Amino acid sequence: MRRKKTTGHGIGLFSLALLLCGLMGLGGGVLGARLAQRYQPQQIAQEAPDRPEEQPEESVAEAAPRWHNQVMEGSTEDPGGQAEMPSAPVISIPETINAETEYVLREKDLLSGSAVETSEEIPDMYIGMDREQFVTAMENYAAAPPLSEKERGFVSLEVLSFAPSRVVVQMNYRYVQPSQSFYVVAINDMIVVYLEDRQTVYQYTNIRLSQLPEKLQQEIIGVMHVTGEERLYDFLENYTS
Repeated sequence: MRRKKTTGHGIGLFSLALLLCGLMGLGGGVLGARLAQRYQPQQIAQEAPDRPEEQPEESVAEAAPRWHNQVMEGSTEDPGGQAEMPSAPVISIPETINAETEYVLREKDLLSGSAVETSEEIPDMYIGMDREQFVTAMENYAAAPPLSEKERGFVSLEVLSFAPSRVVVQMNYRYVQPSQSFYVVAINDMIVVYLEDRQTVYQYTNIRLSQLPEKLQQEIIGVMHVTGEERLYDFLENYTS
């Protein structure tokens, strides 16, 4: 009986010792936590290296790059407009005369006002010319017409129309009319025969005034009058070289 009592007492002491240890452990944990809260921040502050002060964050508008702002400003100037596309250069091809161009000559009598048109093949010398070149060629022709044209009474010409398909040129004449008298004059040392109206050229000659006898020269300088075609032809035949 006594041995059992001793055993029960030993178990009770052992349980009491465990309880005290548990209480001491709990108290030590609480005390350690309080000490950690008090001393740990100061220790961390002392051990941590110095850090630069943090800069305040920039706003989104201030942090945006300058080029971005320029693009945004440019895009808001004309939101509804459209970018202008460069226009392609217009290439104009000049109209020129070709081998198929119809060449129309309109001969007009300035005295009567009548006109006659004839269609011919375009001369080879005019093929490939544009309007400006063709007009220049016609002006050169009018400035120095062939002798045959002068004898017909050619006065002037003009280009009435110009197109690759058709060119019209008007030749103006004062046609030689039958005359009973003529006037012989000298122009630039060359003998020229006029009709009796003294305005219409009857014939240009290759006779030079300086090659005629002196007495005849004086008569022509004063405008020599010749009656009838027969006497005129005799004069021209005698002094034509």
